[in-house]
Amino acid sequence: MPKTQRPARAAPATPTPVPASRCPHLGDAYNPFKGPHLQTPYPFFARLRKEAPVSFNSMLGMWLVSRQEDINEVLNNAPSYSSASMLTSASVLTDEALAILGPGPILHDSPLNTDPPAHTRLRRLLQRGFLPARIARQEASTRQLANTLIDTFIHKGRADLVSEFTYPFPMHVILSMVGVPHEDMDRVKRWCDDLFGLIFSQVPPEAQPAMARGIVEYREYCADLIAQRRREPREDLTSYLVHTEPGADSLNTPELISLLGGSLIGAGHEATTAQLGLILLNLLAQPERWQALCENPSLIPRAVEECIRLESASHGMVRTAVEDVRIGGVMLPKGSRLLLLYSSANHDEAGHANPERYDVHRQNLHHLGFGHGVHYCLGSHLARLEMCVAIELFVQRLPGLRLVANQDVGYHQELLILRNITQLQVEWPVEAPPPGPDGAAQSPG
Repeated sequence: MPKTQRPARAAPATPTPVPASRCPHLGDAYNPFKGPHLQTPYPFFARLRKEAPVSFNSMLGMWLVSRQEDINEVLNNAPSYSSASMLTSASVLTDEALAILGPGPILHDSPLNTDPPAHTRLRRLLQRGFLPARIARQEASTRQLANTLIDTFIHKGRADLVSEFTYPFPMHVILSMVGVPHEDMDRVKRWCDDLFGLIFSQVPPEAQPAMARGIVEYREYCADLIAQRRREPREDLTSYLVHTEPGADSLNTPELISLLGGSLIGAGHEATTAQLGLILLNLLAQPERWQALCENPSLIPRAVEECIRLESASHGMVRTAVEDVRIGGVMLPKGSRLLLLYSSANHDEAGHANPERYDVHRQNLHHLGFGHGVHYCLGSHLARLEMCVAIELFVQRLPGLRLVANQDVGYHQELLILRNITQLQVEWPVEAPPPGPDGAAQSPG
C-alpha cells in the first residue's frame, strides 16, 4: 500500500508509557464480530471510555480509541495518523488468492486510503461530482426510484425492508449516477461484497480464491465501462471522471477503477444501505418515534441525524501512527494501528447529554457517522438525501408501518468498520380495494 506522503515530525527520543488505564487489558475482551459486543456494544464502550479509553486488542492487532476527544484529536491531526494502510487486508491471503489478484494492492489509491497531498488531489477531482447543487438535482429521480420500489410491495401488507428496499434503493441511485445498467445490479453487488470482504473481513483460506476472482472480474468490468465512456461520453459520473482535467493531473486507469468500483459504487451504496436499515429499525422499535414523524414530517431530517448518532453504521475507522504519539495519556510507538470507535464517540457523555436517549430536539446535534476532518465522507449529501426521502415516503405512504414481533434482525459486522442488519420484517394494514361495478372487491392486479 502507498506510504504517507507527508514527512513525520521528529519523535521523542525516549517515549515513556503513561499508565492511564485502570484496566489496561480490557481491550482484549472486545469482539466486534459476534456475541454481546455485536448485538449491543454500547455498555462495553461506556466501560472502555471510563476504565481504558486507549486499550490494545490482540485479536485485531489494534489499539481501541473510544473517547470522542481522543478520536477528534486523531482525525484533526492527519500528518501524524496515516490512512495509507486503511485497505490492507484483514485476512492472511493465501498464495493462490495472491496469484489471482496479481501484483499491487487489492484496490488502488482512493480518498479512503491516501494521505495528503495524494489524498488532496483525488478528493478534489472526485468531490465535484458530489457538490450540494449537483446532489440536489438528483432529488426527483431519487424520489421516483424510492416510490417505484415501494410500489412493488405496498399491496402485500408485509415486507423485508432490507432485501426489498434498503439494499436496492441506494444501489439503484448510485448505479444511475455512474451510468451502470440496472440489470447488472446483483452481480455488481456480489463483486462489491468480494472486494470489501477480502479487505475488511477475516476470510477463511478456502473462500479466498473465489472472492479474488470476483475482484478481478470487477476490475475488468470497471475498465470496460471506463473505455466505453472514453469513446462515447454520457451525462454520468464515470464520463465526468474519465474526461476531467486532461494532462498531468488527469486520472490514470488504475485510479479510475479504484474510484469507480470502490469509492463510487462500493462505498456509494454499502454504508447507506446499512445506515438506512438501522434508522428504520430505531424509529419503528419505539412506535412513538414513528408516530411523531407521521404527525410532523418536518422533524425527519433531525430524526435521521439523531438515529445516526444513536446507532451508526460507520462503526469506526482505522489509522496508523506515523510517529510516536500520545493519545489519552498513553504513549504509542510509530506504526501502531488504531481503531477509532466512532460508535463509542457518538455515545460519549462528554459530548452528548443523556447519550442513550433518543432526542430529536437535541441541542448541538452532531455525530461521526460521516467521519470528520480531511476524510469527511464525500457522499454525505447524497446519503442524507436518500435517507430523508425514504423516511418521508414511508411516513406518507405507510404511516401504519410496524415491526413484526419477536424477530431477529440479524446484526452482523463482517466488515470491521461497518455494522449492519440482515433483515427487517415489517407489516402494515392494507386497505381493501374499492368495489367493482358488480359490487365485488377488485383485485389489486
